[in-house]
Amino acid sequence: MSHELNEVRYWTYHEADKPVCVFIHGFTGSHEGFQYIIPELSRFHIVVPDLPGFGESRLGLDDFTIDELARKVNAFVAGLELKTPPYLVSHSMGGLVAASMLAQSPELFDRKTIFVSPVATKVNYLDSRKIGELLGRLQYLVGKTVPAAGPRLVRSRLISRIATAIILTTDESELKKVINQHHFKNLDYISSIDYYYQLHVNINRKGAVDYAPRLNEKFDVLIIAGDKDNVTPLATEKAFVTALKKGRLHVIHGVGHLLHYERPTEVAAAIDGFLP
Repeated sequence: MSHELNEVRYWTYHEADKPVCVFIHGFTGSHEGFQYIIPELSRFHIVVPDLPGFGESRLGLDDFTIDELARKVNAFVAGLELKTPPYLVSHSMGGLVAASMLAQSPELFDRKTIFVSPVATKVNYLDSRKIGELLGRLQYLVGKTVPAAGPRLVRSRLISRIATAIILTTDESELKKVINQHHFKNLDYISSIDYYYQLHVNINRKGAVDYAPRLNEKFDVLIIAGDKDNVTPLATEKAFVTALKKGRLHVIHGVGHLLHYERPTEVAAAIDGFLP
């Protein structure tokens, strides 16, 4: 069911009297990215917003940073007026947003929280992710500065298809087609190329590990990651776990960054097994 609160569009699933999970999607994504996991978690009431400036939610931010985005989403969660603090589940950039959300307003959330392939560490110059980071930044920079051709570059289905192929691990042709169609739809949702550019820069300058001192004051953390992930490599997730007092890592073998599409049953099982 679709709703709107404080300029944020959000969707709810399963009965409202069940324990609540709030899901936070990644960069360029929307609530639809979790649609294969949600049916596997029927014992929870699940709330999935489109983050401000993504999907069907208005931009409505004063500052194009992770921390401002987290502040806005925390205001949304507070506005839900839930009877008990929800569990927070996040993916990719959403994990960076979630870490900031938890650090800013720990009282809003249950002590158990889950990160799926989070952006765990910043991208350094000798990092394996550096080339991809520079190419992404260039795409958005051209997109916001070159009239006509720039926006077409950002919304290019060919570039989206190539980028998706780089991070896919599945050999199933039908699943590849479905994932590409999801990513094509996300191109139509782009709210502001300048917002995407500034947020992309900010994402790569920090990691969830930077919030570990605040997380350690309250939270019991599960990190779920694929061992073939070339967007948020397993080594970075291990660094995040090491920085946490109550952190554990669940590795799903043979899959990469899109494990929420490619292996949703295993991701859901890990989530279900961690939460009471």
